[in-house]
Amino acid sequence: MEVDFKTDATFTIIKGRFKAPASSSFGLFIILMDNVTKNVDRYDIIASHFSTVYENSINMPWNEMEDLIAKMKWKGEFATNLTHDIQATFEDLFEPGTGRGIDIWHSIKKSQLNKASAIIEEYLMRPTGDKNIKIEVGVETINSGEMEEVKRARQSTAGQTGGVEGIQTAPVEQDNLNLGDSAVVLDVSLVLAPINGISLLELTEGEKILVKISEETSRGQYFIDLLDASRDHQVIPIPATVVKVTTEGKLFTLMVNIGPGVYGKSIQEDNLKVKKYDPARDTRKPKTDKMEQMNLQNQMAATAMETGMMNPQDAKVKKEPNLVLFLAIGGFALLVMIILIILFS
Repeated sequence: MEVDFKTDATFTIIKGRFKAPASSSFGLFIILMDNVTKNVDRYDIIASHFSTVYENSINMPWNEMEDLIAKMKWKGEFATNLTHDIQATFEDLFEPGTGRGIDIWHSIKKSQLNKASAIIEEYLMRPTGDKNIKIEVGVETINSGEMEEVKRARQSTAGQTGGVEGIQTAPVEQDNLNLGDSAVVLDVSLVLAPINGISLLELTEGEKILVKISEETSRGQYFIDLLDASRDHQVIPIPATVVKVTTEGKLFTLMVNIGPGVYGKSIQEDNLKVKKYDPARDTRKPKTDKMEQMNLQNQMAATAMETGMMNPQDAKVKKEPNLVLFLAIGGFALLVMIILIILFS
């Protein structure tokens, strides 16, 4: 494949996908390289253990691939640890001065895409654990004007929809909050209370509100089941602790903590009033509590056995030997009395 370098091209964009069947690892990546410095301007990667991510074509426009990766991350459709490990590998691969970024750039400039792919494959063998990993790449070249045009289009779309399209702040905000690499961020919706609720602007860190976990992803469905957050196949509200509320124009971004290492995120276009959590009205019985109750019962039973405590049947068995002993002693005493009477009569 011959790469057509524009005379005014500012960026070389590498779009790629990989599959590592030995470890069931699949992913998409996009790399933006500065044609002046020959260094990487930015990159993004998403990895999964489901092959569906690999089914996306690398022939789509670069901005659509960026949006696709951002949307999949937003929905939690990726393997957190694997994605993080590959991102760390990319940092080494494109480290200015010590990495192989310039080698990759020159290979693409000479239309040697196979050589560029081989370099990336060599680095991805370690995080994926597969020496037979296969990579496909495609290349676009654009100028700074085209880059700015895409940015303006994204900002316009985000302002109109208030949705996730074109918004790529989720990974950044997660890092800023120091949630940790293993943290899970779920898409949640807010439970509104227009009359008695509290507005987003009035929310403070530590307050508890009600949210609903989105069931659009398998990860969301898993946590809905784990937290007993459904009734009759309908998602029900669960308590969450406010971590942070940020505003950008008319957009409100709310981050909440649902449980240890589990967070929820919601973006709203208006300053809505949300419902506070009332423990007295929480009818859920979390599965963790059920497990603890079962463990407690088992522990009590084990303690009873160790200390000699008996259940009612054991008590009945214990009384029967005492009755036999009493009758035996009484019978013996009666026999002695009869013998004495005969001897002295």
